[in-house]
Amino acid sequence: MLASLLSATLHGLDGRIVRVEVDVAPGLPGFTIVGLADTALQEARERVRGAIRNSGYEYPPRRITVNLAPADLRKGGASLDLAIGLGIMVGSEQVKATGRWAVLGELSLGGDLRPVPGLLPMVAALARRRVRRVIVPADGAAEASLADGIEVMPAASLAEAAMLVRANRCGRTRAMPPRVELADSLGLEADGGLAHDAAACQAAADGAGGPDLAEVRGQLEARRALEITLAGGHCLLMIGPPGSGKTLLARTIPGLLPSLDDEESKVATIIASVAGTSPIRGLIRRRPFRSPHHTISYAAMVGGGPHLSPGEVTLAHDGILFLDELPEFDRGALEALRQPLEDGQIAIARVGRAAVFPSRFQLVAAMNPCPCGHVGEGDGRCRCQPAVVDRYAGRVSGPLRDRIDLWVHMPRVRPEEYVTQASPEGSAPVAERVARARRRQVERQGCLNARLGGRALRAACDLAGPAQAHAIRLADLEGWSARGTERLLRVARTSADLATSNRVECHHLDEAARFRSPSGQRSGYEAAG
Repeated sequence: MLASLLSATLHGLDGRIVRVEVDVAPGLPGFTIVGLADTALQEARERVRGAIRNSGYEYPPRRITVNLAPADLRKGGASLDLAIGLGIMVGSEQVKATGRWAVLGELSLGGDLRPVPGLLPMVAALARRRVRRVIVPADGAAEASLADGIEVMPAASLAEAAMLVRANRCGRTRAMPPRVELADSLGLEADGGLAHDAAACQAAADGAGGPDLAEVRGQLEARRALEITLAGGHCLLMIGPPGSGKTLLARTIPGLLPSLDDEESKVATIIASVAGTSPIRGLIRRRPFRSPHHTISYAAMVGGGPHLSPGEVTLAHDGILFLDELPEFDRGALEALRQPLEDGQIAIARVGRAAVFPSRFQLVAAMNPCPCGHVGEGDGRCRCQPAVVDRYAGRVSGPLRDRIDLWVHMPRVRPEEYVTQASPEGSAPVAERVARARRRQVERQGCLNARLGGRALRAACDLAGPAQAHAIRLADLEGWSARGTERLLRVARTSADLATSNRVECHHLDEAARFRSPSGQRSGYEAAG
């Protein structure tokens, strides 16, 4: 007998519909899966066999053929396990299904259902196909319920799923939360949706604030640079000796950033669902802060792999990518950041597969000025030769340097500053100024200053005659490229927004120029100083 059920698999960040056709026919016992299944799906034969037996059903000693349609779509992961198992039970006439069903989930040998990564975009894809109801693992029901237009039926085991598909009527098993439309932010159609569960959103934001900015003693210039960076969505590089507070300052960022808006939250929730890093209970509202180790590989940074998984640049979308000890990162991984920093997305192409991932992030990096970290302090501790210092700074290429908006040198904090100085300004007032400046930019031009360019940037700056001449003089003095001059104007526009000024003045340009790296200098210490 032939049985057919709907399921789904992942392709990048999108769910793709898969029809699972199971033919249970007389003949020599065998189990064949066709339709471009990967290794995880081929191994589903053993999982399904054990799950059926241990759920109290009979595994039919017949010739079983499973076809995964469309045949030209590569399928991966374990999301089709439940569909294959139920298809065998329906095809062997142990279960009689009523209605049109879609099922998702991984099976254990004992018949338990386990959640799979990317459950949300897969359920949303089924909703766009006008599927009325879907069976999902009970542990993933909260995540699946974020998709609108489809009834989510949780099941803890294969036996429970079988009871659901043969029932004549299936009511809702839980009160459904309020819905919001699933936006086309990732190339998905707008028929699906995400729900906003306020309690779950608050729970998702817990514990991610980091230290308060008041913990950073001294470093007034670095604190100002960080405020401008976050207010305008710019990129920042901090250079200083070990122990000067670079990492501590970066760790305060989560407490300074405003929450994600509705559109950004939908995208962040889908990315988190596909990454499978933690259970999804509601829309993610806190901006991501990613801090990979410097031994990270090229593929882990940009994404890819057998299933085109998102990399760190995508996991940091609409948030911060913090790279500590910047020169220690692999050269290829650093150079791969150039395209997403400019375009806000990254295209991954592998044999037979291609996907475009969103990757609009802010780069915040920290580095020592030399291998020992003490060059330029004047205390004789540095023994690095000038060639060694230049070679160390040269690990960060010129094109990547040119994409960094603000450079700041952080000198060693003197003991008296750390011990006796009054407590500096905390995170709360700075976060308020950052949020106010961001709102001002969105109201004026619809985006942050870091995404402005060309005519829109010049219109936003509204340079008067003296300011215009001053900007030209600064660019000529430092020999900046057109990109460098544009970044000068962007930072100056953010400085003006923090001061609630409608026009960029000369002192805003001077502040922006103070944080720009001189193009002609190679040394990390010299470039910052």
